[in-house]
Amino acid sequence: MSHSVVDLSAHINKTVEHGHPADFPVTLRPVFFEEDGVRRDVPRRFAVVREDSGAPLGVVSDRYALVPHQRILDTVEEALKPLDLGPVSRGVYVDRGGARMRAIFKFPTLSQAVADLDEICPCLQIRNTYDGTTRITVHIGAFRFVCTNLAVGGGGVFAGGFMSVHAGEIPIDEVAHELVSYLSGFEAIVSLYQFWSSIRLQPTEIMSLLEPLPKRAAEEIRGKLPTHDVLTVYAAYNAATWHATHQMRSHRTAFELLAHINRTFQERFPNS
Repeated sequence: MSHSVVDLSAHINKTVEHGHPADFPVTLRPVFFEEDGVRRDVPRRFAVVREDSGAPLGVVSDRYALVPHQRILDTVEEALKPLDLGPVSRGVYVDRGGARMRAIFKFPTLSQAVADLDEICPCLQIRNTYDGTTRITVHIGAFRFVCTNLAVGGGGVFAGGFMSVHAGEIPIDEVAHELVSYLSGFEAIVSLYQFWSSIRLQPTEIMSLLEPLPKRAAEEIRGKLPTHDVLTVYAAYNAATWHATHQMRSHRTAFELLAHINRTFQERFPNS
């Protein structure tokens, strides 16, 4: 049976300046219940509520500091301004009625060729939730233009970004520092991709390379691998990231699989 999938590259040619789905007011309100006609408060619990619709988005503890999606996006925008990065395209993904937000910022003027007409460029991935499922996170990675694949997370040369609990101020200086550090080392990512494009995979190696991935994803990725005689690590990597970018059922599972793929490939084929 067919199932609906998400396309994380749907925004590739679209820049959202204002009024995007993450831009709505939220507030914290006490949680209560009625018993025998008497209203009783639930101690140390608050509901995160959309002020525009009144819809509840999650229940959190009294230690939770509400950080609106828009505030995080504005913070990143401010951190990027001094860097003179040229046009920056961005896409924002919101699901669960607004409870979860993920955003991607791309820097196409800094893109570099890997092989033939293939290009990659730096990007930022941001996530925030109002239901307490994840912390505020900002991760730095790479974006592949040819097949609109993402390469976010996973450590190694893809390491970068920070994680913050929902309390206090978002460290703007840390965002800028991490981004500058990543961009200065972007040559290492290009070098790694070039290294992967020079390594030919044997059929037995393909099986073992995909084995650490979730079983269903590994089977579907294997079915999408190029069938020509020469299959490189880079070609296999691109097939895997395309599946994660275009064929997952939710944004959460898409980003999780991307991180898993990057860890697997970097551990198996380090550029050393």
